[in-house]
Amino acid sequence: MVQGRWHWRINSIIKMLIYTGADGNYALQTQVLMLSLVETQFHQTRLVVFGNNWSKRNEAILKSIENDLVKVELIEVDSGKFTNVRLSRGFPLATTYNVLAPLYLLNNDGRAIYMDADMVVTEDLSSLWATQLNTPVGAVLDAHIVWVASPSMWRPWREEGLDPFTPYLNTGLLLIDLDRWRTEGLTEQVLQLLEKYELPCVDQDALNLVLRGKFDKLHPRYNSMPYHHLKMWRYLDTVESQDVIGQAITDPAIIHFHRSFFGKPWTLGCSHPGAELWRNLANQVRPLWRKKLEISSIVRSIGARFANLTALDSRSSQYSSNLFDFSQKRHE
Repeated sequence: MVQGRWHWRINSIIKMLIYTGADGNYALQTQVLMLSLVETQFHQTRLVVFGNNWSKRNEAILKSIENDLVKVELIEVDSGKFTNVRLSRGFPLATTYNVLAPLYLLNNDGRAIYMDADMVVTEDLSSLWATQLNTPVGAVLDAHIVWVASPSMWRPWREEGLDPFTPYLNTGLLLIDLDRWRTEGLTEQVLQLLEKYELPCVDQDALNLVLRGKFDKLHPRYNSMPYHHLKMWRYLDTVESQDVIGQAITDPAIIHFHRSFFGKPWTLGCSHPGAELWRNLANQVRPLWRKKLEISSIVRSIGARFANLTALDSRSSQYSSNLFDFSQKRHE
């Protein structure tokens, strides 16, 4: 479904490298991501998890999810090497593993898919993996921010000489040409900006400022975000067709459960249309898991509903767990 897709191959046999960043406090989310990959991938897939402070039990659970095609590797990160990385609002170093890894942690690889740990995959990703890139990075436009001068928060587009309508990507899903990334020094440039500014979206802002809108735009179904569902906060309507947005809502290949007025599936009070899907996977991974109480998330959600900010796109009604019957998809 990706528009203008060309195909890219190293070998006749597809071998995908996917990586994520998750310390031990995000173990359950990573295990859910891993299970979704096991249930949907038809080709050899290696998930590399960069993270620290994992318990032996959670590491064992993660490894137990493997099958013959999808394998996982947990790699600790020497955080002492990155003491110069400046993060705002208490974001952990794991936030920046996506941009650190191409230079420091994956220097023997040529291509990779980065995914946030709070994602669920619903289909085989070989078509995404095969997409030809004309730049070092392929990504989805952020459904809420869309352009770098979005009024929702400050970022130094003027100071860095960017056009205010420079396209703005979401870093939850990145298809990366690692060789070109390293050649163009993107990690070094991102770190320089993180030292220079206190950015609200941290690595995401920094990478957008570095790329200056020069990235391959992927179909939004490869990073279906909460704001695809929220009509009042979906600035994507200004640059994308309703048909394409509709596919991100009703037929997502990858669902991203990032922070929003919905809350997150592992917290009490979450109203995300796909919450039941995530919870069903979590029940398989760890049957005794319990939802967390996050007061700030609940207050944010209640305030948004009271202010009528959470009106849903009518197509969200099609977004049910029946759409994501993994067993059926594997046998089609």
